[in-house]
Amino acid sequence: MRILISNDDGIYSHNLHLLYTALLRAGHDVRAVAPAEQHSGAGCCLTVHGPILTRRVRLDETEGGPFEGIAVSGTPADCVILALRGLMPEFNPDLVISGINFGPNAGQDVFFSGTVGAAIQAAMYGLPSLAVSHCSHAGATQAHADLVARMATALDWNNLPRHRVYNFNLPDCPADQIRGLKVCRHSTDWACLDSYERRISPRGREYYWMIDPFQHFHLEDEGSDKSWLHQGFATLTPLNIDLNDRETAKKLNENSLWDQILS
Repeated sequence: MRILISNDDGIYSHNLHLLYTALLRAGHDVRAVAPAEQHSGAGCCLTVHGPILTRRVRLDETEGGPFEGIAVSGTPADCVILALRGLMPEFNPDLVISGINFGPNAGQDVFFSGTVGAAIQAAMYGLPSLAVSHCSHAGATQAHADLVARMATALDWNNLPRHRVYNFNLPDCPADQIRGLKVCRHSTDWACLDSYERRISPRGREYYWMIDPFQHFHLEDEGSDKSWLHQGFATLTPLNIDLNDRETAKKLNENSLWDQILS
């Protein structure tokens, strides 16, 4: 397959290099376009008020072999859109993979994650789209990356619905100790991200620092991606980017809302 890869951790991410190597070894035609710098938490943000700079990157001494890619000064979403619409018009990917992210993207993470945000752009273009994360912040191994490469081949993309993000998370354990795969819902246990520490800069200016951006991941939500990941399973969660709430829209229409506004 022709596979475009990106991420939110940046072009120099060890996890991105492992994925690149794994896909090449599996026989795929791989192109990498990733942010020049760290963009975790960027979601679907786009660069709209300034230029987007690009440069080619070649690294000869990464684990598994040489790495080649294009660094983009913008966000993860910029990377995918630019790759599809400007950087490589002759390369029509069969699949777009975003990751492998450092840390989980489960539950409410999908609304903030630059990894998922990049995958959403591909889904909006109707391309098969796989977002991949590893629950360890220490980094994935080549064995984890090889599992991702096998997942990319195992899924029957031609018979799966488009305009979806297939969100794949690996638990924090060695690849050969993963207990299995659970295709499941993403957690809707909405914990508030409200743990900020107030600090004062050396110049006397007040600022705030988020204490634990992953606190919500540790909450249990039985049957969800978070719960299965805590138990040592990999999870695959299909996410529909159609956000329409048709049931509520129908209820509002039945209530003659416009007539109530004018009355």
